[in-house]
Amino acid sequence: MSENWINQSEDILKLLKDLTTKKDKDRLEIINSLIFTLNAIDRSIHGWRGWVQNLGFMSNFTKDELVDLEEGLIKSTRSFIEYDIEVTKKHMEKIPTIKFTEKRRDAKPEIGIQGLYT
Repeated sequence: MSENWINQSEDILKLLKDLTTKKDKDRLEIINSLIFTLNAIDRSIHGWRGWVQNLGFMSNFTKDELVDLEEGLIKSTRSFIEYDIEVTKKHMEKIPTIKFTEKRRDAKPEIGIQGLYT
């Protein structure tokens, strides 16, 4: 399983390199590249979660090894979240907002028929 995972991950890295070196991509190709990239991140996260939630497996690691894993993952996560914040701030006006309004407890239900409660 681990060797197969590594081979697939190396293939993903090659594809990511190809995506970054391709010139003159149209908008759809860029969106497809974004989707592929997010799927690659998602695959990796699921792999990590599978490891970490398996306490029997994790018990094979020394405390120092676990500290190294933790530090590396926190560093990568911090970088990704910082980029997430940067992009969100930069493009905030393009992101749809959802407005919530608080309903009064004594408000009559809206059923779409005007004048029913008048």
